[in-house]
Amino acid sequence: MLQASQLDRNTETTCVMINCESGSEGRIIDEIREIQGVKECVRTTGPHDILAIVESHTVESLKEIIENKIRKIPNVHATTTLVIATRF
Repeated sequence: MLQASQLDRNTETTCVMINCESGSEGRIIDEIREIQGVKECVRTTGPHDILAIVESHTVESLKEIIENKIRKIPNVHATTTLVIATRF
């Protein structure tokens, strides 16, 4: 599991929660792990299927990762993004 000390303090860190087609989680995780800026990607239980931890230096690069890479993967239905506001 990713530790707080492993996150770059000079970048914005976000949690991207992903909903996808049942049965496609493994392939989607493999694709997301190949995206530059993705620090970790795991399968979850509950209302979301996958959680990706993403670091970006700008809002524009975060938007590029989410809108033009993650959301374009076949069988990804929706994403919810949480920006980490404070690190301890």
